[in-house]
Amino acid sequence: MKTKLSIFLSLSICALLLCSCKDSAATPTVATTSEDEATPSATLGESEDMGKEYIDSFVFFGESTTYHLKSRGVLSGGRDTVQVLGNGSGTAILDPYTASTEVIYPETGEVMSFSEAISRKKPKYLFMSFGLNGAAYKLKRGEGYFKDCYRRLIAAVRQASPATKIILGSCYPVAENMDMSNYSLSLDGLNGAIETLNGWTAELCAEEDVRYLNTNEVLTDENRRLRLEYQVGDGHHLTAEAYRKILYYIRTHGYR
Repeated sequence: MKTKLSIFLSLSICALLLCSCKDSAATPTVATTSEDEATPSATLGESEDMGKEYIDSFVFFGESTTYHLKSRGVLSGGRDTVQVLGNGSGTAILDPYTASTEVIYPETGEVMSFSEAISRKKPKYLFMSFGLNGAAYKLKRGEGYFKDCYRRLIAAVRQASPATKIILGSCYPVAENMDMSNYSLSLDGLNGAIETLNGWTAELCAEEDVRYLNTNEVLTDENRRLRLEYQVGDGHHLTAEAYRKILYYIRTHGYR
């Protein structure tokens, strides 16, 4: 009796094993993709040097640290370059209405909205950088507000010039000699806020299928502050040499 029971149990186990093997063979293995793999980074990596002609195909727009590409004379045409958009004050603020900001059209001297200027120029590449102006306020308003301001600006550019390739650059840090009397944050607190805004900008670029450039890589010291030799004495506006570093970084982190 024990022998028959043992044989029966053995046969049952074998049958179960055979069914299990059959089901396993019939069900293909599905390769899983992590979230990081499914969503490629929008940050532009190192490339071959795209050359001066690549830089010449850009239009630049942003805060004073972007506008000063014109006053430092580092672009084609020097201080008479037609590649930088801005108003009489030489700066702009990122808010829900940035696309309506009045700028001086460099070719004619006419005053028009940023959107109209982009519609006329239809640049191959548009580089924009915002963050320092109102950094503490934007941080307080939160990620959703900050990204929405950029989304509205991106949408306006796409409507005005659908073929233009958009690059958002990192907001530049401040140096240790920055006058912090008008800020509610410490120096490193302000740089920390800027880093947070830059992180949101990089995420937004992936969400909106535009590109991000981390130009701060060539500007910061070991404390993640702006290098003293790259500021003009006020702790945040940049020297001509700093802009040359930035332009070379743009050339060697190309967007095709």
